[in-house]
Amino acid sequence: MESRCAPKVVILLLRSPEWTPYATVVRLASSFVAAGARLTFFVMDDAILGLVPVHGRGPNSFPLFPVLQSGAEIVVCQSTAEIRGMGPGGLPPGVRFETQVQLGQLAGSADLFLPFTA
Repeated sequence: MESRCAPKVVILLLRSPEWTPYATVVRLASSFVAAGARLTFFVMDDAILGLVPVHGRGPNSFPLFPVLQSGAEIVVCQSTAEIRGMGPGGLPPGVRFETQVQLGQLAGSADLFLPFTA
């Protein structure tokens, strides 16, 4: 029987949680992981607000928590996060900063790259 590696999927998200399809993108990401993909979820611009807990609901109430909980890797564009006031101490455990150069490398090595930018 032929052994196949899990496909590598990279999702880029730029829009804030108020964007109507945001929740759909979160469910899509979790579905890829459930199907066996290795998923990297790269957030930048206003999408970083998906890492901010909902006021009064606890530290795991941020909109992107289901993606992290599913086993996906979440990385954040450092330059667009810092300009919005989010430093390394504001990231949930398991989430890390990367650069836009790293995004290019991730996209280039992915089997599937899905940018949600508009």
